[in-house]
Amino acid sequence: MTAEGIPDYPLWRTDTKAIVGSVLLAVCFSINMQITERLDTMTGNLVAPIIGVPAANWLGYTFLNLWYPVTVIYFGIVGGLIVSNFNPIIAVMTATHALAWSFFFFNMAWAIPNALLFKYWIRNGYKLTYARFVATCSVGQAISAITWFGLMTIIFPGAVWWGYIAIPFWNFIMVIPGATLGYFFYKAVKQSGVLE
Repeated sequence: MTAEGIPDYPLWRTDTKAIVGSVLLAVCFSINMQITERLDTMTGNLVAPIIGVPAANWLGYTFLNLWYPVTVIYFGIVGGLIVSNFNPIIAVMTATHALAWSFFFFNMAWAIPNALLFKYWIRNGYKLTYARFVATCSVGQAISAITWFGLMTIIFPGAVWWGYIAIPFWNFIMVIPGATLGYFFYKAVKQSGVLE
């Protein structure tokens, strides 16, 4: 048992409980994203005449921080990869967003570094305080937002210059409400013991 009060799970979990738990969290995340990706598409189309880019993913980045931390804390990189690749498949099949095919990259850009960071905190005896939780989520969020910036410059080369900064920054700051929700969700899951 770690100082955080949960077992020190391996980073690369491949047991049945980890796979099934990850798939269940992936399904919940995908149901959540079926709504939010459509709202992101609508807001992206609203800002397109202003910045020249129909790209907004602010709700996706918000709720990513709700589901991913619990997944990578309990199920490690394998769980993170399952959750980060399950939703893009559903998003592409249901056409929820014009850039649904790119969610593979954004999601893994969040999941892999944060699986390593959360594992570092837990394995080395640190407690996951609210500030540490949000700071850890912001690392993956920054990497994912930078990936979004890179994609924007390739896919949408004709946008206004500040759009290349505003949209990724907007995506990044959504770590605050998302990680806040994620922290309380993590605490509820931890107290219930359902994933242990």
